[in-house]
Amino acid sequence: MGAADVVPGVSGGTVAYLTGIYQRLLNAIHGIGPEAVKAWKMDGFRGVWRAVDGAFLLALFLGITTSILSLSKGVLWALDHYPSMLWGLFLGLILGSLPMVVKEIPKKRAWKAVPFGLIGLASGVLLAMATPANVQITHAYIFLCGAVAICAMILPGISGSFILVLLGTYEYILEGLHARDWAMIVVFSLGAGIGLLSFGRFLRWLFGRYPASMMATMGGFIAGSLVKIWPFQHFGDPNNLWIMASVGVGWFLVFGIQRWAKSLHAS
Repeated sequence: MGAADVVPGVSGGTVAYLTGIYQRLLNAIHGIGPEAVKAWKMDGFRGVWRAVDGAFLLALFLGITTSILSLSKGVLWALDHYPSMLWGLFLGLILGSLPMVVKEIPKKRAWKAVPFGLIGLASGVLLAMATPANVQITHAYIFLCGAVAICAMILPGISGSFILVLLGTYEYILEGLHARDWAMIVVFSLGAGIGLLSFGRFLRWLFGRYPASMMATMGGFIAGSLVKIWPFQHFGDPNNLWIMASVGVGWFLVFGIQRWAKSLHAS
């Protein structure tokens, strides 16, 4: 998830969905709040740890943080030197993830979900084609960026990094991470934390109340995001063979992740 969130156009939420932990993530976020207070009154820290699925959140947070800090330079290097092949890899990941989303829509309600899929598709395309903003960067604006970007990061199909590109702070925040600008990191993290707690609970409610519509909208978002990362620029380009190979690697990677996740759940 951390590696995906570094790249504009790819959603960490999509990776969470691919690996089968998405609903568990929403449930854990939901546990942070009144439920945690009740658990504290009944059983202290141990109760809170169970209520928020602490072991899961800690492992996930450490993995995302480690990935962002260690892989962000490598991802940026690949974007500079081999952008088409990197986009091809993520294209394969996204194409491989779409069948997972579609099959979750109940067949009896599929026709009702079509309009939501089209809305998601149109929104994804419009978002991918949007022009980055030109703004003055302040701590208040960084806080806002954190709150907005984290909402996109946990929503499959929308890239939090791309939201930062649109808000005009993507490079600024990456440079701050590399330089260990702790003031910026803390402000951004606070905004992300508040956005995560508020939007995560709302998202869980939506999936619980309107599962088919949400899955269709999510599938549309994921399909619409292909506009941003489409790697084939010219017909007959000799690099297209390498790009197609990268697409294949991404697709098979999704297939492998799905098999691995199923084996873990089965055990």
